[in-house]
Amino acid sequence: MGSLQPRLDVQYEAVKNEDDECNGLIYSTKFDGIVCCSKELNSIPKCTSVSSATSVQAALFKHYLLCSFLTIISVALQIYYLVSRFYLYAKYPIEVLSRPWLLLVLLCECLYLCCTLLTTVDNLLPPSRRPQLGLFDIKTRSNEECPTVDVFIPCCKEPTDVPIESVKAALALDYPQDRFKVFVLDDGADDELRAFCQALQVETAAGKLEYIRRIKVKGVPNHFKCGNMNNGLKHSNAEYVVMMDADMILQSSFLRRTLPHIVDAPDVAFVQVPQSFYNLPIGDPLHDSCMLGYNRVLLHRDSLGTTTCVGTGALFRRKCLDEIGGFQPQSITEDTMTAYMLFNQGYKSVYLNEKLQFGLTPWTFEGFVKQRLRWTTGAMQQFAASWKTCLGKNSKLNFVQKVLYFHHTAFYFMAFNNAILATVLLACLAFDLKLSVGTDQEALQLVGCLAMNLIASRITFICLWSNMSQSIQMRNRDESMFWWMTPYYMQACANSIFNFNASFSFVPTSNIDSSAAASAAGFKSASSSHKPNWINYLKKLYSSQLKLVRFHLMYVIVSLGVLLARFYHASGISANCSEKFLVIGLGVFFISTAAHMLVPVVYILSPGRNIRAKQRKSFLRYDANGVPQFTPEDGLPKWSWTVVPYEILSMLTLLFWIVVLFFAITNSHSSNGITESWCKQLAW
Repeated sequence: MGSLQPRLDVQYEAVKNEDDECNGLIYSTKFDGIVCCSKELNSIPKCTSVSSATSVQAALFKHYLLCSFLTIISVALQIYYLVSRFYLYAKYPIEVLSRPWLLLVLLCECLYLCCTLLTTVDNLLPPSRRPQLGLFDIKTRSNEECPTVDVFIPCCKEPTDVPIESVKAALALDYPQDRFKVFVLDDGADDELRAFCQALQVETAAGKLEYIRRIKVKGVPNHFKCGNMNNGLKHSNAEYVVMMDADMILQSSFLRRTLPHIVDAPDVAFVQVPQSFYNLPIGDPLHDSCMLGYNRVLLHRDSLGTTTCVGTGALFRRKCLDEIGGFQPQSITEDTMTAYMLFNQGYKSVYLNEKLQFGLTPWTFEGFVKQRLRWTTGAMQQFAASWKTCLGKNSKLNFVQKVLYFHHTAFYFMAFNNAILATVLLACLAFDLKLSVGTDQEALQLVGCLAMNLIASRITFICLWSNMSQSIQMRNRDESMFWWMTPYYMQACANSIFNFNASFSFVPTSNIDSSAAASAAGFKSASSSHKPNWINYLKKLYSSQLKLVRFHLMYVIVSLGVLLARFYHASGISANCSEKFLVIGLGVFFISTAAHMLVPVVYILSPGRNIRAKQRKSFLRYDANGVPQFTPEDGLPKWSWTVVPYEILSMLTLLFWIVVLFFAITNSHSSNGITESWCKQLAW
């Protein structure tokens, strides 16, 4: 909905919210077709037009058309560039075969094209135009007409106060009290949590809160969170089940918002809402928020009813779960595994892009990496367990769903492509290996094709992010993550291939964060000594955190070192123009990727990051009953100036290739070719 400036000449008398537009948490009033929402009674509200939803959808669709047009142009230019390269290589096969590094670069470029084509499917899907169904009506319905719901909160050794707040928020849901239950599924044998639940059971309505501690048999697979929730299903007989994470806080309107999208739609298996986090570091340097995924990718997949589950904030129809035998344990990422098994039964999903849950992302870098490694490993396990079912001749998935299913796993293997390309280009830079074949004029034409390809890709990427909140910051964070996650994705893929059975081990993120915090505390203690031993200091620094980014540091040092050496050599009088252009062109690439690889290093060394967990409650607001509260704006990343150098570097890269394209076009018919004309102007 489009934002409007409040009319200050109107006296607002806010009342307890009864309007759908205010998300069921804050206060609102209506006048002249305008809804005004505020966080507190009698405060100046934020106003939105009720009738503006149509215009916003129209604007969203126009943006989609523009992005789709640019995407098609970008893919076409990428294909044209590769066809031109194949054609040129076919003319000079002996020359190409004598330089095997050219074939490696070509292979990488072809794999990037494959990845682009898979991603294009997501980009070309239209945005969902799901109607606004409002809140589930509980005023005119009798209790028996309200479906029963069980909220599952699986826990495993989180700090006790974290799931306690999740339980309080779940119990405060705006729904008939005798039509829903909260199940605390404790896999961590937390006696303090059990005591809290037992005390709360006395205060709440009979049977409103259930505490279940699973009995695990040694030697029998327990399937971690998936097994915990399946154990919860044995004690549940509700019509609908909510999958939650222990650190997620539900908004009071969660059930009333999600139920209208599933109760009268028998082909819908689950409703999913996006995740949002209240402990995002300033600037969101690790890109925890995943804005493009939640605000574009999943929204567009919803147009086909094929949005996958994200592990929390999902309302499942119990009947559908029973048909596939409950939550799927074949992968440690049971969320997407379960979703695709449901899709393969012919069911659909609904994606409701509203901030109805609010939780924690890992506090430490180690926790973040372990979480992503778990997701990567889960994707490998899912593909191994279900590719015949989902891609075989008996699969009920449509073509787009099959592409998305395949891409869910294949994406992680692009890390090998990143590593191969960077290594080959670094070798070419270090040893002055020639990257062109044929005549200067043919090389010039191919460089022009490459420039068009890179310019179109960059402009398309910018357009895809242009209507997102914090678009500049999040776009650069997303690009950085693509590069600096490369070593971790490679590690997870390799482990899954060569040691598949061991990949089913699972460590809760809370435990990872605890150990990381302990090591960080030890490092802080050592570094604060009055008489520091620098050898011990460096050892402590490496063993506590920097070992996690050793490949990143190595890449930055080696690539920039080689670049400086070659730049010094190319600045000499004896250097020819082609050498200078090679150094500049590859220099743009290595400076950019080195900057991206520095992101986790800077994050680890940033001061104060290890004390944030102790300040957790200061990031929340509480009502008089101690129930945590939030608004959608609370989960938005805060702006940080540290992204400015990345945006400048991004724009300089774009400008560089525009200049290259200009000289390639203006000198394409020059008889002097590269050496005497455009190269001299461009390179020096």
